[in-house]
Amino acid sequence: MGGAGAGARVDATETAASFPDWSHLPLDPLLVVMAALEAPDLVRSAAACSSWRAAYATVRRLRIPTAESPPCLFYPRADDAAAGGGDPDAATIFNPATGASFRVRLPDPPLRRRSLHGSGHGWLVAADEASNLHLVNSLTGAQHALPPITGLHHTELAPSDEQGNPMYNLYEVEYPSTEPEPLAYAASELRLYMYFKAVLSCSPCAGSGCVVLLLHQSDGELSFARLGDEAWTRIGGDESYDGEVVEDEDWLLEGYRDAVYNEKDGLFYVLGYGADIITLDVKGNSPVVKKIMKDVTNQDDPTKYLVITPWGDLLQVWRMTDSRSSTTPVQQSAEGMENCEDSDVEVTQDPYHELYTEEIQLYKVDIDNQKLMRITSLGDYALFLGLNSTMILSTKDFPTLNSDSAYLAHDNFEDILIHTNSGKEIGIWNFRSGTLEVVDNVHSWQNWPVPIWITPSLC
Repeated sequence: MGGAGAGARVDATETAASFPDWSHLPLDPLLVVMAALEAPDLVRSAAACSSWRAAYATVRRLRIPTAESPPCLFYPRADDAAAGGGDPDAATIFNPATGASFRVRLPDPPLRRRSLHGSGHGWLVAADEASNLHLVNSLTGAQHALPPITGLHHTELAPSDEQGNPMYNLYEVEYPSTEPEPLAYAASELRLYMYFKAVLSCSPCAGSGCVVLLLHQSDGELSFARLGDEAWTRIGGDESYDGEVVEDEDWLLEGYRDAVYNEKDGLFYVLGYGADIITLDVKGNSPVVKKIMKDVTNQDDPTKYLVITPWGDLLQVWRMTDSRSSTTPVQQSAEGMENCEDSDVEVTQDPYHELYTEEIQLYKVDIDNQKLMRITSLGDYALFLGLNSTMILSTKDFPTLNSDSAYLAHDNFEDILIHTNSGKEIGIWNFRSGTLEVVDNVHSWQNWPVPIWITPSLC
């Protein structure tokens, strides 16, 4: 018996020796290992032990570049199987390239009581219950306040309602000669009506160098703010115009539906519902607007996106949707139900309602000839479409992503406003087959708030 015991001790020693103690890895090689990790894995590595946590803090402090992460789906409904549910600050980040997901917790106010209106560079643009916007890092929880909603040119505080809840007055002008009449909105309601989409020029880690372009009511007006500004600057007043003379009907510069920022020339490119395009230069004291593409349609129905490709082309993506009744009702979230009850907008609380994509069309923008050229393939590239800043990635760099595809998240403005608590589409559009693959292995994201694509980043 003694011999057997000795043998067991020798085996245990040999087993322990065969597995190195990674907690005692010197800092320099540990930093090399961490630099090779994608941002979500890097965050999780900090939980391994105290030495890894210290190395993670060093990576963040020195801003050591890490491996590029593929876009992930962020949805503020912690997966029941992974997190136990019930945490209003919890969210899930799902990687469609690997099928993996993990849970994150963000600071107050509770994420489930916010609405999402954009994302870029790993940061969310979220509105709180006072309808004020904040930038929130989806991994670290860092956040920055943007100018309040009353910092927009047509919004002011109004007397509280009978229950003492805060209210806003919104002044919308349809024609230059008319005097606007104020419309009263509950503070928690106005965010869904006001904000179309927010687009970032760069990471908020750049401080005042980060510009947020806001597409908002009335009907796609434009305003912008730099980090630290106290109010939004309206586009459509005294700024300079280059190129085509702005006609009387364009006096408000409205009707815009999407925007992207071009790092190469430092300009925002903004897409109108008529497929027209302007560039916006906000680097100087006064914004400069130039119209580079004329209107080619009077239809607002397809959701339109603008894409700047890695090879330098400008693309438009038109997403056609329709509604239907699902055979399976979505679970009604308490937060979504409260938004429905607080809203003066006619909201349809139909758990069977769903909006689905029936077709996506691709167009190359020909600026010289002022026309759109239909194309049918993206080749070895994939799009990510939704409330996020539109992304296009090479599937050679991320071979587990589907090539010649568009990864879709729900972003229809009217559907979100009217069917706040109904199902939200998540899917992958295949341009080769013209078919949609529904992503059905993500749990509890189906209604409120709307899921959104992000590229996880520590800064």
